[in-house]
Amino acid sequence: MKIGLYISDILFRTGGTEVYTAHLICALQHIFINSTISVISEKYSERFSGSGINIADHLNKLSAANMENRNIDLILVYANKKNFAGRAIFERKLFKISSEFDIFFNCSMNLFSFGAKKNIAIIHFPPYHKTDSAFVKRFPFTRRFALEKDIRFASGYDLFIPNSLYTMEWLDKLWHVDKNRIKMIYPPVPLIQSSTAKKDNYIIICSRIEPSKKIETLVSAFLSSGFLNEKGKLFIAGAVIDENLHYIEKIKNMTKNTNVVLVENPGRHVIEEYYGRSKIFWHAKGYGIDENADPFQLEHFGMTTVEAMSAGCVPVVINRGGQKEIVEQDVTGFLWDTPGELIEKTVFLLENDEKFNAMSKAAQKSSKRFSPQSFTGQLRDVLNAES
Repeated sequence: MKIGLYISDILFRTGGTEVYTAHLICALQHIFINSTISVISEKYSERFSGSGINIADHLNKLSAANMENRNIDLILVYANKKNFAGRAIFERKLFKISSEFDIFFNCSMNLFSFGAKKNIAIIHFPPYHKTDSAFVKRFPFTRRFALEKDIRFASGYDLFIPNSLYTMEWLDKLWHVDKNRIKMIYPPVPLIQSSTAKKDNYIIICSRIEPSKKIETLVSAFLSSGFLNEKGKLFIAGAVIDENLHYIEKIKNMTKNTNVVLVENPGRHVIEEYYGRSKIFWHAKGYGIDENADPFQLEHFGMTTVEAMSAGCVPVVINRGGQKEIVEQDVTGFLWDTPGELIEKTVFLLENDEKFNAMSKAAQKSSKRFSPQSFTGQLRDVLNAES
């Protein structure tokens, strides 16, 4: 069995998609013990071969995965994405390579189609129709080609695996895919072992530090609360990329000389330490967004929410998108609609140790639903049913 998967820019990005893909590979190693798995991604210099890169070590470091360094290789394909022709050539190369595989997974959000014996799309969120793009609207003569691309995407996969009910709902709304070709599986989340460290009145935000995460909303809420400023501390930990440096400066200016700590590009051990010491986890992506106008801007699932729960943090997260599928209101955490509710629920937890302890234990227990082991079992069942 030859298994391949495509993930965009795996050597240059660190986020939920990359963590998911790393644990997907681990699951495939357990399901297809003797199979070869090829990871296919971009390179941007024809002189760069990538031969010195150990992809298993790379993915394990960024994701807390435990994939074995066996029967796995990295195939880097030269890509020139600066123009339409370059992107089209790259896509054709991927299709040709994929035709050599028995099973091929598309792990990134795109409209690509592939040529393996069995093609599977991991849907973190469904792509929008090419025919609805600004480019096509500007140049109507391209509509026929865009329509062909849309049709190939919708018909070209044997199986779509959305990562939440929220994502599955929008897959249906946008693409009307035959429901027999859809199997929802929650993502594999690397759970954190119970910490013996004493928890403080710390609140943790853990995400990429970018405008879509609405971190400024959370900072403003924290700074507006006299109780939290006096009794608590807010930690913001996450990856930073160059294109968001202006946003980082905005957050730094907001938090100067306050009880807010900004930790840029922390290592995994640092994140786990903050989770272990924190009582509360905050999340706000989707705040102020019109879901029907732009559903992509909501959190499609919420892997960091589950991570925090596994470490005993009680989530106080926005009542939108995939977060509603993770948190059971007043049992494993709280869902909020306004910043005022966010502050009210947080203060309540910090002032009531008995309630916090009960919800912390419930959150840890609930997080196990999303473990890599649970994911592997569900994926095995789905693939066996499809074979």
